[in-house]
Amino acid sequence: MENRSGIVLIIVLWALVALMIIAVELGRVTRLEGLSAGTYEQEVVAYYIAVAGLNRAIYTIVQSNQSRSSINGAQQNDSDTNSRGQDECPDPWLIADGQWKDEPYGAGGYQVRVSDESAKININTVDEISLRETFRNLDLDSDLGDSLADAILDWRDPNGLERLNGVESDYYLSQEIPYPSKDAPLDTIDELLLVRDVSQELFYGTLKKVFTVYGNARTGNMINPRTANPLVIRATQGIDSETAEELIRQRQEYCGKDVMDAASVLGNLPTVVTIDSVGYLTTGSFTRRLAGVIYRGGSSSFRILRWQDRLPSHELPIPHTSTYPNDTYSDS
Repeated sequence: MENRSGIVLIIVLWALVALMIIAVELGRVTRLEGLSAGTYEQEVVAYYIAVAGLNRAIYTIVQSNQSRSSINGAQQNDSDTNSRGQDECPDPWLIADGQWKDEPYGAGGYQVRVSDESAKININTVDEISLRETFRNLDLDSDLGDSLADAILDWRDPNGLERLNGVESDYYLSQEIPYPSKDAPLDTIDELLLVRDVSQELFYGTLKKVFTVYGNARTGNMINPRTANPLVIRATQGIDSETAEELIRQRQEYCGKDVMDAASVLGNLPTVVTIDSVGYLTTGSFTRRLAGVIYRGGSSSFRILRWQDRLPSHELPIPHTSTYPNDTYSDS
C-alpha cells in the first residue's frame, strides 16, 4: 500500500512539473503574440501617418498649381500659410529643394521633404564626357570612375559592343544570379545597382543623390541650380564639399525665394518631384518611410510615376523634439 502511495505521489509530481512547463510556455507564447500584435499595430499606424504626410505634400503642390499666376497666391492657397507676409519664407514643399518639414498628425507626426528631380543629372541623357567629369568632381578614384562610366554607358546603349573598361551581357550572365545587360535607358535609378562596380554604399551614399531618370521639358538636360543638393553642385561645378555646403547655407538663408521668383517668371514650379515621407509615433521609436515620384500636370492634376511603399527608416531625419509646428531641416 505504501509503495502504491509513493508511485502515485511521483506521478502527481511529474504531472505538476509538466503543467508548470506548459503554463510557462503558454505565457511566453502569449506574451510574444501580444508584442507582435502591438508592433504590427504601430507599424500600420506609422505607415498611414506617412501616407497622410505624402498626400499632404501633394495637396500643397496641387493647390499651388491652381493659383501660380502670382507667388503670393501660391503661398496663400494652403490654409496654414494664409497669415504669412511677403517677407516670410515660402513653403519648403513648394521650393522642392530637399528640406525636411515636420508636422504633428494623429498619434504622432510625419516628416516630409520634396526634392526637385530636375536638380539632378539625367543618367539616360548625360554624355560620356560629362559623365566622366562628374565622377572626377565627386573625387572617385580615377580607375573606378572610368570603369564605372564605361559600364553605365554600355548598360544603357542599344548595342552589344564593349567599351575599353565596359562590360556587356557576357559579364552579367556569368554572375551567381545571371541577368543580361539591359542595352536600353534605365527605367528607375535603382537599376544602377545592377551595373558592375556599383555597390550599395556607392549607390545610396552618392549616385542616388546625384542622378535621376526623369527628364524635365522646361530645363532639358540642364540641372536646376536653385534646388540642387551639395553633391550635385560638386559634380557639376567641380568645387569642394565645403564650398558646396556654404552655397547651400547661403541659399537657405534666402529661404528659397529665388525659386519662387523664377517660378513667377517661368510660370511654374518644378515639374517632377520626389516626395519622401516618414511617419512616426509620439511613443516609442518606430517609424515607416515611403516615397513617391510625382509629375505635376495642369492646374489641379498630378500623376504618380513611381511609388515605393517600404524604404529603410531607422531614425527620423529631423531630431524630434516637442517643438511644433513646421520645423525644417536640410538633409542632402
